[in-house]
Amino acid sequence: MRGNITRRGKHSWRLKYEAVARDWATGKRHIEWVTVRGTRKDAERELARIITAIEEGRHVKPHTMTVAE
Repeated sequence: MRGNITRRGKHSWRLKYEAVARDWATGKRHIEWVTVRGTRKDAERELARIITAIEEGRHVKPHTMTVAE
């Protein structure tokens, strides 16, 4: 699994990665983006952490659901 790092500002980076394996029934990929503020090294560390979590099955997609829901 791979990801991509794109510079967004002076200290801002956008991480793009495939969140789960391709859905072969529909042929669609599940792409997610995350913004990291800091250095490129910080962005590389965060992307490595996310990709490792996905491969180990520990990745949870962020959402806005509240505890009450």
